[in-house]
Amino acid sequence: MKNPFWLGVLMSAGVAAVGCSSGLKYKVDDAALDSVSAGEKQGVFSAKNDIEVANSEARTAQSQLEALDRDRDVAKNERKQADLEVDKAATEEESAVASRDENRHNASKHGKEVAAFGVKVADAKLEWLDQKEDALKAAKSAAEAHQKAAEAKTEFEKAKLAQSKNIKPDNDFSVGNYESQWKDKNSDWESAKKDAESAQKKANEREQKWKDLVAQHQKLRG
Repeated sequence: MKNPFWLGVLMSAGVAAVGCSSGLKYKVDDAALDSVSAGEKQGVFSAKNDIEVANSEARTAQSQLEALDRDRDVAKNERKQADLEVDKAATEEESAVASRDENRHNASKHGKEVAAFGVKVADAKLEWLDQKEDALKAAKSAAEAHQKAAEAKTEFEKAKLAQSKNIKPDNDFSVGNYESQWKDKNSDWESAKKDAESAQKKANEREQKWKDLVAQHQKLRG
């Protein structure tokens, strides 16, 4: 037989975990609306669907962040290879000078210039990936803010429905509290979206800069 004390502790922990899942102060127990028909709960269902959309956004951002780690590893190896090309070009130039072959010397100077530009390209790619990481983190934060806003909207819809059916989920029930809660969370989401859009714009600019350098490098290589 389970110890009643520990059973109570576990139950309390479970309730706390559920309560912290959304971080919302005002919530309407779904059971309070059991008597309401499904057809009258369309506003609630729509808001709950938006929670799933937000969850998907968060998962996508996390997946892209994980993929970015792999892209950065590749970029770091490209940077190391670019350094090796610079060393190789410098050695070739020294050898060309020693050979007193003007054509070879000119070719080696060009090769050194191409190699040095390759380092510039590799650095630009790493800078772009750093900015992309910032953008993805901002997108993830926006998705999490969207989750909270959608959860708050769900509770607001439930509260409105309860009021329309003269259902009082608790003694301090007030639809205004639920509306204010939703507006606060929605405002946070709007702010997070703007931050994400700004970060993404910077990432796009860095990406374009890198692509322009890639094109210049290819032209320089001939």
